[in-house]
Amino acid sequence: MDFKPVYKQDARTEEEAKILQALEQVIDPEIGFDVVNLGLIYGLDVTDDAVNIKMTMTFQGCPLMDYMVGLVREAVNALNIRPQVVVDLTFDPPWSPQYINPALMGQGAQ
Repeated sequence: MDFKPVYKQDARTEEEAKILQALEQVIDPEIGFDVVNLGLIYGLDVTDDAVNIKMTMTFQGCPLMDYMVGLVREAVNALNIRPQVVVDLTFDPPWSPQYINPALMGQGAQ
């Protein structure tokens, strides 16, 4: 697997660690894993004025897309790290169960 989602252990700064920790509280209601350890966070970039999150869904036609994006945005906004939170959805590459954080395999839903 060449592509790797962003997990909490990949945080490069204390701010990124706080953001990923907050996102671990956002649970995919259909699968029961949080969006970070499920492997839905494809990118995280903190700039001077924004937190930019690139994420995906478990499938392109997911009916909870807007709901999940809203939960991600709310979780990061609550941290007051930057004035703007931008969440971009992508389906490249498509999500796969192999993106679940290997550290959680066998532990069940969070």
